[in-house]
Amino acid sequence: MKIKLIRIPKLDFNLRQNSIMVKMAEYRVAYNPTNLSTWTLGSCVAIILFDPYRRIGGLAHCMLPEPHGAVDSTGRYVTTAIPEMIKNLKKFGVQEKMLRAAIVGGASVLKLSSISTRDNLGSIGLRNARKAKSVLHSLGIPLDVDETGGNKGRNLLFKPVTGEVLVAYITKPNWL
Repeated sequence: MKIKLIRIPKLDFNLRQNSIMVKMAEYRVAYNPTNLSTWTLGSCVAIILFDPYRRIGGLAHCMLPEPHGAVDSTGRYVTTAIPEMIKNLKKFGVQEKMLRAAIVGGASVLKLSSISTRDNLGSIGLRNARKAKSVLHSLGIPLDVDETGGNKGRNLLFKPVTGEVLVAYITKPNWL
């Protein structure tokens, strides 16, 4: 079973009731019937790893592609979050060869005026998405959902029992 993307207009409280909230720079692992959710993905990327047979999954809300120096939080970086989630999923009996993946986010959400600022900050979302795809490919983990890029933020809810990823786009305020 592949991970399935479902776009919805809004993720309201009723959908979030039985979910673990994954904050920025964190990751969590959950199994049936607990869902995982994260909010306000702008340039950050959500990386979902899923074992469709055991119905166990992990979700990371990564801010940057890779660390430059000491790692203060493994969930903050794409290159540290994916291996750490795999390590934790293995504690539940998951085999790496059974994993499937989804990536959501990596948008360019800021209006930046200077070219140097735009080059340095505006490409973080793109760099996050590229790094996630690269790491997953190097590990041989198939990417079922690639919902990255664009200029709007997203909220998401992942259901390990069904393998569904519910994504709602965020309406951007005028000042951004």
